[in-house]
Amino acid sequence: MEVDKIIQEIVEGNNEFVKNHDSEYFASHSSHQNPYITLVSCADSRVPTNAIMPDTINKIFEIENIGNQILTCEGSVDYGILHLKTPVLLIMGHSDCGAIKAYMKGFSKESSSIKAELDFLFPFLNSKQTNLSFENQLSLVIQHNIDYQVNIACKKFKELITNNKLTVIGSYYDFKNEFNFGYGRLIFTNVNKMKNKEQILNETSFLKAGKSIKNFYISRLVY
Repeated sequence: MEVDKIIQEIVEGNNEFVKNHDSEYFASHSSHQNPYITLVSCADSRVPTNAIMPDTINKIFEIENIGNQILTCEGSVDYGILHLKTPVLLIMGHSDCGAIKAYMKGFSKESSSIKAELDFLFPFLNSKQTNLSFENQLSLVIQHNIDYQVNIACKKFKELITNNKLTVIGSYYDFKNEFNFGYGRLIFTNVNKMKNKEQILNETSFLKAGKSIKNFYISRLVY
């Protein structure tokens, strides 16, 4: 798309946003933020926050990077958890992750800064299963990366989790319908390092939420 058209789309989009939100909407967050989710997500343009909920203003403290990694943005994560004190840390991986795909295929020609960021993915790359197609391998490694990030978070914030002040949720935004729950579904794959569906459903917060929510999309990819 040409730059002039991009600028026009930005301006028109902002005008539409302003027209649909009055001063009362902004009053609640004009002087402070009070989010309840710290989100570590991938910068991929196919992964929008409104896949989680339609309006995320003052609800989600969003951190984006390639590969939805904690260690490349540790200060930002700490700010959400330790200063904003959000009770949920949501780590959101996604279908067809380009960062992980690049690492699996090799990235020797990338810039030094991209290499440095991708190098944080090294510890779990041995999870590849060569008997599978590349697409299935990729999906499993994406899931394994989510687990890896959850493990890092649980180690960093162990005391908060133990005292029930923080829940770490690993999730997979599935825009390819790999889990067969529908395109665009957010799947919970790991909660506080628990991967078993029954264990997760028996966790206190899920038990309480279950009174009002009919279905939880909790699953794991297995090939």
